[in-house]
Amino acid sequence: MVALGIVMPLIVSVESFRIYPTLVMAIRQQEKIYIIVAALKLVALNSIRCFPHYLGAFFLGESITLEQNGKPVGWSRAVIVCTVIPMVYLMIGWYSGIHYDFGGPAVLLIVLLIMLEKADFSLVNLSKKALMIIMLVAAFQFLDVMPSLAGFPFGRGESSSDIKLMSNFLQADGILQSAALLFFAILLSEGIMLWKLVMDENNIRALNEIKEQNEHMLNEKRMRMLESRTYTELQYLVHDLKTPLTSVQALVGVVKLGCRDDRRQDYEYLSKIESSVERMSTMISEILNENQYTTTTTEHVLSVLLAQISIAEYAPMVMTSNEAPKLVVTVNEIRFVRALVNLLENSFCAVDKTNGIIQLEISCVKQQKKNLRAFYCHRQRWRNFTRHTECNLGKGL
Repeated sequence: MVALGIVMPLIVSVESFRIYPTLVMAIRQQEKIYIIVAALKLVALNSIRCFPHYLGAFFLGESITLEQNGKPVGWSRAVIVCTVIPMVYLMIGWYSGIHYDFGGPAVLLIVLLIMLEKADFSLVNLSKKALMIIMLVAAFQFLDVMPSLAGFPFGRGESSSDIKLMSNFLQADGILQSAALLFFAILLSEGIMLWKLVMDENNIRALNEIKEQNEHMLNEKRMRMLESRTYTELQYLVHDLKTPLTSVQALVGVVKLGCRDDRRQDYEYLSKIESSVERMSTMISEILNENQYTTTTTEHVLSVLLAQISIAEYAPMVMTSNEAPKLVVTVNEIRFVRALVNLLENSFCAVDKTNGIIQLEISCVKQQKKNLRAFYCHRQRWRNFTRHTECNLGKGL
């Protein structure tokens, strides 16, 4: 927009708006209305010429913020506006030879832009802000054609001076002053109304964003409360499950003490029951703490897995191969085995139900370390292996 403002004098000119032929017509026909028409043409020309660089300076000031010690510098936007607009005037005079009078309207518009930069319009679209700037720029351009401001730094350009000279010659100062003042008041009031509407819209959008953030925080708080309540209920459930298991374990121990040498087989059965109860108690404890890991072997993990899927429909289709049965792994056994079960179930959905085979292979390539930390499932996300170990688990054929 600033670049467009610099080249705008090459696009529109006094000749293209036919301002001087209108003034000649006013002298020939002695009609005051032509003075008003010429003034309106000049205001339109000046507004079109200066609107791009004023709007560009406003957007630059709005989008660029200097910071000092992590805090925005309040006067940075004012510096940008006060630098860009005079620079545009100088560049236009340098390359085109057209003298842009840096007078009262320019100073007032710069002050107005600085005031607008103090407000926050970041949530409003560009078209509404552009329309607001257009109204304000056009309003202040009417100050250049007011005869009553001739003694002040207003309307010192060549075309503005000629219009006021012709107005004085035709004794049309009163009508020109009234018309310019009327249009100035209308456009300025419309610009102020647009500014108020833009401010209200921006505030409403800001409040909506704050409301959405509060709702998001409230939802997160509710989720945390729900998770906390679920975790508490899970603790109670684990406690309720472990209580009868402890009783069973104690009773099995008492029964084992009564087994004599002639009941050796019963003693072995009771030992297996005791081992199963202890393993179930450990599994329940691991459910409660997802970050709890146990050190075991791949052979044990595979046996637990096969025990869990023994009654599944796809169990006869599963072929296992364990090349490292004694290899030590550190995993959350419950979640890791559950992940393997999910893999097998997904493989069963993909293979032919008649002749399909689900092959589960456990292999390890050692480099420097002897132990393997297998990947595990944490909140439905896979974690990777250690850098020196590869482990291939689960392949559907």
